[in-house]
Amino acid sequence: MARASQCGFLEFVLLAMCSWEGIAAFPNASPLLSPNWGNSDSLLHLYTSSSRNSFHLQIHSNGRVDGSPHQTVYSALVIKSEGAGFVVISGVKSGCYLCMNLNGDIFGSHYFSYEDCTFKHWTLENGYDIYQSPKHHYLVSLGKAKQLLFPGMNPPPFSQFLSRQNEIPFVQFNTPEPRRFTRDANADPLRLIIPAPNSPIEKPSVQPPTRLSAEGIINDPLRVIVNKNSPIG
Repeated sequence: MARASQCGFLEFVLLAMCSWEGIAAFPNASPLLSPNWGNSDSLLHLYTSSSRNSFHLQIHSNGRVDGSPHQTVYSALVIKSEGAGFVVISGVKSGCYLCMNLNGDIFGSHYFSYEDCTFKHWTLENGYDIYQSPKHHYLVSLGKAKQLLFPGMNPPPFSQFLSRQNEIPFVQFNTPEPRRFTRDANADPLRLIIPAPNSPIEKPSVQPPTRLSAEGIINDPLRVIVNKNSPIG
């Protein structure tokens, strides 16, 4: 019995070591698990601009990458060094890595690929940063035109980025999005809700007019009308 218990314990240790090696072989599955994550001050936003417009790079949960004029929870990024001169960029809210396909299109992915989701990083003389895919050779850009990087060239405006400190409160990253509820007509007994113009309007029930009996007495079986001349009681 003791020998069986010892063998079981050794198998558990070996399994735990193999699992740890498998996890260590890839970056964290979520940026929130990164040791650098802990407060909103450690987050960055990649800002790019031209003479007309300016944007912050956003990575959405569905994989779409676009730009926002202002900082948002989807433009908050973690940029992690992956060897000398190489970085991995991931979105905090979406949990997606910034990746590039063979056409130079950037997208967000929940699955990490070293070849598609690792970028070469340079700092230009003007202080802006550029990121190039070492596999596909295109620059990360929010512009429509895909641009290869050649020696001595001036990169397009929307491929030059500044790293800005995060200004969004930490609580907003964990706040669920609001849900839209519809109210039941039966929950409005006083008919305070005005129906939409195209919605059918329920006609109010019309009470039949009161009638006088042959003796001149109002036909009021529910005794709703009070006769002032008759004693109450």
